[in-house]
Amino acid sequence: MLINTPEHTDAMYQLALKVRTQRDLERFLDRLAEDYETNRQVWENRSVPDFLTALADCSRRSEEVARPAGFPRSSPELWQYIARLFLGASVVR
Repeated sequence: MLINTPEHTDAMYQLALKVRTQRDLERFLDRLAEDYETNRQVWENRSVPDFLTALADCSRRSEEVARPAGFPRSSPELWQYIARLFLGASVVR
């Protein structure tokens, strides 16, 4: 079933806002993968390289947006952990 509505995007955004733990993030990523399989036609990025490039662009843009109060401070360990997650996912299935 193809869902191409603002409500669908809003629903995924609401799921993202509920992420509070590593397990929540894992569930969200699983749901995002399911969404791609179900709604592939409405995703802007049709390949892994396109998706990763867009992810980097979103990261760059997020620096321009004021972060909410209580937003975790940046740390080298956090960024290294995220990079290692992506690298690990490139070689593990």
